[in-house]
Amino acid sequence: MPVAMSKERWLQCLGSTLWPSFLAAAVASVVFFASIDPETLRMQTLPDWDMSRMAGYTIGFFMFWAVGLFSSSLTYLLSGGGNRRHE
Repeated sequence: MPVAMSKERWLQCLGSTLWPSFLAAAVASVVFFASIDPETLRMQTLPDWDMSRMAGYTIGFFMFWAVGLFSSSLTYLLSGGGNRRHE
C-alpha cells in the first residue's frame, strides 16, 4: 500500500532525478554540438524555419534533459524509490 510522501522525501526524489539528468544533458550537449552545428542541422532538416543557432543549442539541451529525466525517473521507479519507508 503506497504511503504519502513527506515534503523532504519529495524534494529528495526531485533532486535525485533532476540533478543527474541535468548533468547528463550538459555532457550530451557538449559532445553532440562539438561535432554538429545546429545551423547546419536546421538547414538540412527544417529549411523553412527561421531559427538562430542559440535557439538550436537551447532546444537540443532541453531535448537531452528530457531524455535524461525520463531515464532517471524510470530508474527511480524501478528501484522502488516511491515505496520505501525510512525509519
